Amino acid sequence: MFTHKELQRFNRAVLAVHTSRTPDDFPLHLLQMLRCVVAADIAVVDWAGAVNIPVRTLYDPGDAISGDVNTAVHRHLDDNPMYGKRQLAASSISDHLTRRQWHRTALYGEAYAQVGQEDGLALDIPLGGAGFLSLNVTRGQRGFASSERLALSLLGPHVREVYRRLQGNVRLARALDLAHAGENAAKISARESDVLRWVTLGKSNAEIADLLGIRPGTVKRHLENLYAKLGVQSRHQLPRQLAQV
Repeated sequence: MFTHKELQRFNRAVLAVHTSRTPDDFPLHLLQMLRCVVAADIAVVDWAGAVNIPVRTLYDPGDAISGDVNTAVHRHLDDNPMYGKRQLAASSISDHLTRRQWHRTALYGEAYAQVGQEDGLALDIPLGGAGFLSLNVTRGQRGFASSERLALSLLGPHVREVYRRLQGNVRLARALDLAHAGENAAKISARESDVLRWVTLGKSNAEIADLLGIRPGTVKRHLENLYAKLGVQSRHQLPRQLAQV
């Protein structure tokens, strides 16, 4: 359970991640989120296989890690007992390795020890397909509180939901660009734009009808018009078409 102050920090973390508006500012909001819930020296977001994300790894403070240390971190990722394990709950290096075992790794010697870091708490968040996001915080002493572990674990679904929303927005922008491409391209209406937005976010015809206050048959008609304008035959072809933009 959280204390009152811990709950306040957790709520600030939730707000921080949900205020992300674009894939460009998403990593910065994730760092802010991490700072809200875990007292750490260094916060890290690291992407693998994610799309539309401008950077692979981002640190806070930005100058905490030199280029050589960053290279060593990625060269010896296999020494990190948590990285890439797709774990559903946050865990730490000290959960898996004794101090002696940890100090014997190349990751510790060439990276963590160089910046005075003894432990790390991490959570991997699946993003669909082969993509995942690793959230990691490190500090100069071993051990993390149960409330810090719980807070980081509970933030996972929020991060995944925001990622999906931002990807949907990117697909929508591409769809709109595609719909208006070319001198003779038919312009889509405001209502068709509304329908297209919800389709790119994975909503069914019935869900879109309920959201827009129209009949499912009307949604179907709008979609048929959109398919003609976008040059596809069905909603199942839409993602493939947008991926080519």
